Amino acid sequence: MVEMELIDLLRQLEMIVEEAPAKAFSHKVVVDREEILSLIKEMKSVIPEEVKQASWINTERVKIISDAKKEAEEIVLQGEKEAERLLKENQRNLEDLDKEYQQKIEYMIENNQVVQRANERAEEIKEKAEKYKYEMIERSNQYAEDVLSFLEQKLEETLEEVKNNKRELNPRI
Repeated sequence: MVEMELIDLLRQLEMIVEEAPAKAFSHKVVVDREEILSLIKEMKSVIPEEVKQASWINTERVKIISDAKKEAEEIVLQGEKEAERLLKENQRNLEDLDKEYQQKIEYMIENNQVVQRANERAEEIKEKAEKYKYEMIERSNQYAEDVLSFLEQKLEETLEEVKNNKRELNPRI
């Protein structure tokens, strides 16, 4: 029913425009303003409330979408700034860690060199001790040999003296 009324009103508008007198040497026409405005007013009144609400909803939808896009752009911008801040912070942390590990590596290398030098020094001391041990063994053996030789000589002298004393006691032997 509403559709028919609207279609009839549109036909009336069309007829007014078609029957309107043309201006000289132009495609423009002269129409009665009051008649057209009255017809438009009648058309508006025939439009159902649902269509008006749909129009309002559509307008609101466009506004909401526009606001959402702006908010999304702001969120993306904030996200990019936060990502950049986190990236810089991570880079600083990585640089700090790199310095810390570099120091640890240098410390380990230095300690390794200290340990290596200590091991070399220990090896030198061990070699000297071994050499000293063999020298002491050789000296001890030489001393023991000297003492035994001296003792052997003294024993031989004592034995010779015993033999001499024995011969003096018994000249027949």
